[in-house]
Formats: sequence, C-alpha cells, structure tokens
Amino acid sequence: MIKKCLFLILLIIIAYAVYKYYSNSPLTVEKPVAAETTVRNLSLGEVIGFVDKQGAHAWLGIPYAQAPVGNLRWASPKAAAAWPNRLEALAYSNDCAQIGGPSLYIPSQSFGKPVGSEDCLYLNIWAPPFQTNKIPTRDKRLPVMVWIHGGGNTIGSASTYVGHTLAVKQQVIVVSINYRLGVLGWFRHPALQSNTATAEDMSGNYGTLDIIESLKWVQAHINDFGGDPNRITIFGESAGGRNVYSLMASPLAKGLFDAAIVQSGSTRTDPISWAENSTSAAISGSRYSSHEILNALLLDDRIDDTVEKADLRQQNMSNDAINDYLRKKSFQEILLALGETGAGMYPAPMLFRDGLVIPKKPLIDLFAEGNYNQTPVLIGSNRDEFKLMLLTSEQYTKWIGPIPRVRDLETYNRVSGYYSDHWKIMAVDEPAAALSKHNPDSVFAYRFDWDEEPHNWLIKLDDLLGASHSLEINFVFGDFDYGVRIPGINADKNL
Repeated sequence: MIKKCLFLILLIIIAYAVYKYYSNSPLTVEKPVAAETTVRNLSLGEVIGFVDKQGAHAWLGIPYAQAPVGNLRWASPKAAAAWPNRLEALAYSNDCAQIGGPSLYIPSQSFGKPVGSEDCLYLNIWAPPFQTNKIPTRDKRLPVMVWIHGGGNTIGSASTYVGHTLAVKQQVIVVSINYRLGVLGWFRHPALQSNTATAEDMSGNYGTLDIIESLKWVQAHINDFGGDPNRITIFGESAGGRNVYSLMASPLAKGLFDAAIVQSGSTRTDPISWAENSTSAAISGSRYSSHEILNALLLDDRIDDTVEKADLRQQNMSNDAINDYLRKKSFQEILLALGETGAGMYPAPMLFRDGLVIPKKPLIDLFAEGNYNQTPVLIGSNRDEFKLMLLTSEQYTKWIGPIPRVRDLETYNRVSGYYSDHWKIMAVDEPAAALSKHNPDSVFAYRFDWDEEPHNWLIKLDDLLGASHSLEINFVFGDFDYGVRIPGINADKNL
C-alpha cells in the first residue's frame, strides 16, 4: 500500500512538472503588439517590431533571402527583395524543413514526421530600447552578436533561442538566423550541376551559403538598428560551432565578421566523394549521399523493388531527368526517404570541401598554416559533454517510468570522462593550438563547469547531466524560459 501511495505521489509530481514545463512554452504566448517606437527605416523598406521582455525591442521573421523553393532549391541563396509596405516583424518565421523532435516547440504528435518549410530564410533581432529618433550612430553604435543554432545541421531553429536578456543586460544587438538543414542544406548530385548553375550553386554547401548571406544582410542593415557593422561576432553551439569554424575558413565569409565564439564545435568537413558516391563505390559515399537518397526515392515510389535495380535505373537516367525528378519531390518525400532518424538527427554529409565555399584542405591544416579569416576567437567545451548522450543509453541508465537513474555512477562518470575529454581535445585543444601559431594573442579557451542541478530522492540531475552538452546556452543568453528547457534546471535562481 505504501509503495502504491509513493508511486501515485510520484505520478502527480511528474504530471505537475510536465504541466509547468509546457505552460511556459512559447507556443502559449500571444502574438505581440506592434510598437511605434520600434519602427526602423531600411533600404529594403520600413519594419516595425514590438517591446519584448526586459524592455528589449524585437523584430522577428525578417527575410534575408528569397524562399529557396522551386528552381531555388539546391541553389545558392538570392538576396531578399524589398518589401513595398510596412513589414510587421512580430512572429518567428517557419522552422526550416526537418524531421520533428524535442528540439522544436511543436506537439509531440509531430515527432518523427517532416515539419517546417523550405521557405525559412529569416532572421530575428533584439536590441536595447531606443526611440526611433535616438538610435545610436557612429562610435556609439553597439556591438553585434549573430547566433547560429545547433542540432547536427539537420534539426533546430533560431526560434528556440531568445535574445532579449542578452541584448539589454550586455548592451549588444543580438541576431539569430535560420539556415537550410540536412539534405536540403547540403546536397551534391552531378545532375544538379547544369551548365547554367553558378559555382556557388554547384558547391552543394547551401546551408553554409545561407549563413554567409545572412551575414551580408546584417552587415548591410544592422546600422539601422543601432548596431556597428564593423563589430560583428558570430557565435554558435555544437553544429553551430562547427559552422563558425567553417566560416573562419571560408574565403566567401572574409570581412563579414570581426570575432568568433565556438561552443562545443567541430572542425570536421566532408569530401565530395562522401556526398555523392554510392556506398558500394570504390571510394565509398555516405548512406545519406545524393546517390543513395535518389535510390531511396525510387524505391519509395515503387519504381524499382531492389537497391540494385534502383542503382541501375539511376545510372541510365539523364541528368535532366534526375534534375526534374528531384526538384518535383516534396521536402516531405525527401525527408521520409531517409528512413528512421534519432530525434530527427542523421549523419548527412555536409560542409563539403569543394574548394570554393569550403577549402579543399581540412580546417585544422588551414588553421595551422594561418590560411583563414583571422579574427579573435573564443573556443570552449563543457566538462561533461557526453553525459547527454549516455543519458539515453540503456547500458548506463535505467528508467523508472519517466525518471532516469544511473546504473553505476563510477562507470558512468568514467565513460563520460573519456568521451568528453576526447571532445575537448578535438573541439578545443587542437584547433586552439593550430590557431595560436599565427594569432597567439587572439585565441582564448574556456571550460564550462556546473553542478548545481537538483539532487534529491526523486532525481539526481547533477550526476545524470552535470555540465553536459548544450547546458551552457541558457547561461550565455541569460534566460531560462527558452533554449534547453529541462524542468528543475531552468530557473531564475541559476542566473
């Protein structure tokens, strides 16, 4: 009887925690009211935003590029057109097309299904409150921070992170951006490289080009919001940090930023063969290469009933036929052809060493040679990066209903330590050493430690998570209502 009562109490506690978790979700927030004090006049047209929390001025869902749909799918981004009437920037844009999961503010019924839209190339801006006639100018303009979200470059959205607190408390202009994800953001197939395509179109690095296009927009227009285009810092976490590294190496990003912050990033880039070849080729490609995805689509259409037949059909299709076939597919069909993914993430080839957008050499070699966009850079990782991954492993944790428990704490900490130290070596130590050869006074490193999560009879989050992957983000933004939202962790007392 006592056990049943305890179990009932546990269920009530969990139900209340879940209720509080979702009742604070941005999904429940009413649409803001436009405020005349936020009117800004850009060369593209007039835009109006709203007064956000902390009194910040905010503008959400401003287009920085044309919608990459139709013939613009798998093409370099085209600059956004001017808008004829006042643009009401009061709500986030669509999330970029992806497989739904817990990284987005969406109902759980949408998990594992294609969500979002291809029309997603928008950015968001937060600034301290300035009257329209008192926007900082010249040497009083504020530094700018451009946030690149993580998610393995296959999931995630700028809408998950809110910049009002960072903008007001640190007196900076905060910008967050969306960029194409997964096989819609990084995709190379010879059939798409027609004679009319530009070199950028042929690169396949569309997600990277989106980020570069957003930086061009920021540099051209942030002055109208009180930001200094000569003091732009790019910062990102996980895949966002990986993208920051790639921008440091990209010749096309030269001059678009003045400082960089890499949080738990990676210097990995992929060869073209990994992006294009079949898995059975002499030089093997990824199981998510363009060749394999086309095979999967042909099989899904029941045009062929074996991989071998699909492979043969693909070899006999003309480039025009393949081009037409791929472009007529909906993004939902393309994403479903990937098969089952873990929480929406999948190891698609990306950041291709095409020699134009991304240099042909590995990034670590470029950094060691000094052949990169040299700016001050802050690099770091979290002490317990890998605990977030071990949390879902049955080998190391057991779940009592929705409550995880560590099976053996000593083993859990040891294994996490091995992988987290490896992460630090690859993400921080080696890049910092390479970068320091040519810019020793402008390379800084950090480690994020944290042990203040709840620790009680019900759950011991300090053991389970510690300073795990992504937990520093809320501290960076100074906000615990958004971003990584874990009941018991996201509390004002942690600020």
